[in-house]
Amino acid sequence: MADSTLDSELFILEDHWPGHPTFFADKKSEGPLGGFLGVTHHNITIPAYRPLTKWQILNASGDGGKDGYATMIYLQANTQVGLAARDFCTCDSATDIRVVTDGPDVSVLHTGAVLVAVALSAMTDANYGWFWCGGVCPEGWVAALGGDYLTLDAQVAGMLALSNLTADAMGVGSIAADTSACIGTALAADAA
Repeated sequence: MADSTLDSELFILEDHWPGHPTFFADKKSEGPLGGFLGVTHHNITIPAYRPLTKWQILNASGDGGKDGYATMIYLQANTQVGLAARDFCTCDSATDIRVVTDGPDVSVLHTGAVLVAVALSAMTDANYGWFWCGGVCPEGWVAALGGDYLTLDAQVAGMLALSNLTADAMGVGSIAADTSACIGTALAADAA
């Protein structure tokens, strides 16, 4: 079967990253200066926040997407295939989980990975920035997160795993026996 897509409002990510969110915001004016894509803290060479900092935010459907909570995490990017908004990432190193990659061939256990983060925008290699790591898609906060996400073959409603797609990129797919870890839930089948 061929790769397909799943709309951002049709799945929820599980946050498996260590630690608890240290900040809560229920409206965009309470978030970071300039939003999560602000030039003083996103896609920069020197981190503005301690890597692995997590914030929980309330996504209001009036601003886009589904009502619900989302978790954001601050990480360093190791771009392998041109990191862009909506790209799935996982650990690039078994010894430093603060560095994530979008390259399935260099990631640590991409299929079995439970530490998953989604890029908010294009990022330069080795730069720091925010990633979505749990809850509903926060497209009310970051419009570029709304839209279609890549899926492997025919994703059905139910548990999601990180998957290496036919196009050699990371997306989501069904749980495959004991080789996959659940990273979230699909609320509906993909567009296949």
